[in-house]
Amino acid sequence: MAIEPPPHLAASGITAGYHGRAMIRDIDLVVQPGDLTVLLGANGSGKSTLMRALSGQLALQAGTLRLGGIDLAISPEAAKCRLGYAIDAPDLPTTLTGAQYLDLIASIRRCNARDFPGGNLIETLHFTPWLHQTIATYSLGTRMKLSILGALLGAPGLIMLDESLNGLDPLILARTRRILAILCAAGHGVILATHMLGTIGVDCSEIIFLSGGTCAHRWTCADIVTARQSPGGLETMVVNALESAAV
Repeated sequence: MAIEPPPHLAASGITAGYHGRAMIRDIDLVVQPGDLTVLLGANGSGKSTLMRALSGQLALQAGTLRLGGIDLAISPEAAKCRLGYAIDAPDLPTTLTGAQYLDLIASIRRCNARDFPGGNLIETLHFTPWLHQTIATYSLGTRMKLSILGALLGAPGLIMLDESLNGLDPLILARTRRILAILCAAGHGVILATHMLGTIGVDCSEIIFLSGGTCAHRWTCADIVTARQSPGGLETMVVNALESAAV
């Protein structure tokens, strides 16, 4: 009998924050192979804090977290090897060139600096002209391309994108969505955090709506399919939830 692989991510009761103050509280999340999970919420709802906690950048105040079946608290290095995280544009090392940044990520992930899933993504994302320019000279959109390339390098099992699609032009956004869909079809997992409905262009397994640092609502794949087929579509479903949370 074939043994099913563990979830790419299994989080239970996640509570985390800064200076002893909890910014997110008691959040459960499971990402199975093939899942694309969207974290949706207004600015300040806790999306980035949750992403930092799930990626091991922020220590947990409570809860448990496993990446690929490995407990992050017990074996952090082995757990993080299963993760590709697109860091925030302001956090990119501005004195490096794009090529040097990819070399750095490759050395950490122990892969080739051009080992991308599905071919030469540097060309696919129109990044070639900036490859040997310093990151300090990049626009926001160009920095986001590099951050996404770093997350995809070596084709890690779990890919986490925190507002990473917001600064992309329509063509590169469409191509990135296509790449994510292909990866999910191949058994990878993706977590996409966003406050912009327009970036959700691929089929989702689950949408988690965060408000005030807690999970205010969850929509399953079936809920999302129904919403897309209803008058007003997905936007109406989400806006109604936002309106309720704002009351």
